[in-house]
Amino acid sequence: MSLLYSYGTGSSASSDRYSTIDELLSQMPDNTGNLIVAQDIRDSVFTLWEMISEVDATATSAASASAFFQNDDPVPVTVGGIDAGTTFPTPTDMQTMWDLLLYPYIGPSANLSSSSSTRQYGDSLGLTLNWSATKNSNDITSIVVDSSTIFGAPFTTSQSGTQLATGTHSVTPGASETNSYSMTVDDGTSTDTDTHTLTWRNNIYWGTVDLSSIGNPNLTTDPSQANTVASICTDSVIKSNNKQLSSSKSKTYNGINGAGDYLLFAWPSNVSGATSPQFTVNGLPNTAFTRVRTNSSFVNEFGFTDEYEVWVSNTPQNSPLNIVVS
Repeated sequence: MSLLYSYGTGSSASSDRYSTIDELLSQMPDNTGNLIVAQDIRDSVFTLWEMISEVDATATSAASASAFFQNDDPVPVTVGGIDAGTTFPTPTDMQTMWDLLLYPYIGPSANLSSSSSTRQYGDSLGLTLNWSATKNSNDITSIVVDSSTIFGAPFTTSQSGTQLATGTHSVTPGASETNSYSMTVDDGTSTDTDTHTLTWRNNIYWGTVDLSSIGNPNLTTDPSQANTVASICTDSVIKSNNKQLSSSKSKTYNGINGAGDYLLFAWPSNVSGATSPQFTVNGLPNTAFTRVRTNSSFVNEFGFTDEYEVWVSNTPQNSPLNIVVS
């Protein structure tokens, strides 16, 4: 049995303090043989008294601990929501400290998009902007989309919606033109901004043209047939082929097949190197292509007119080719 210490040693009130309840109870068996003495009772009372006193002292110490943070030194490193170098008034209540640590300020966020980011010259000018404003730490105090204020602020929750806008491009555009739209979200502490860009481009076209009606001329041996070929390469024929919005003539064509017809390529005259393309066929430079239309007025699918370059292979092609135009 573990005896910790004694009280009143040598007196009629002498008592011993034991360390555990098991050790204490082992001194108090059933009294069938009248073995319990007054000392045993005093030991029990004394041990329990001391245990209660220790619990009370611990509680008192905890209650007397400071409810404030008291240190005016700058914070050496960023912790949670408290940045390095931050100082605090002395004292600062602990609720404030824990809020700063666990719930750092997060500003609002803005997101702006639309279903259309690239359009062909001459297409519709109307645009629907999709916007969303995310509330984080503070209520949102204002939302502005494409210079229009969204009414209803302050907003206590995240918001989203649409805004009608208008695009525009010149009547004599370059290889591409852009329109920019923006939105801002403010929560009284910080502002977030997002932008959306609408890009205008022309199509490049590629595919085939049937020249059997003019006898399938060989433009390598008879380049004078180019004007006759041009009369076959009409806007409608060009637009019936493959197309892609692009601001460049450069493209790789894997497995392009004339299937007995001539290969055809067309791109805007305002792209870089429009009149001096390089053709590579199956990995080797190839000059067997002829420009049959140059700076030629071309009306696209939306009735918009621009100038185009049109090239065809010098002879019909009968098998798949890997062609790079650069």
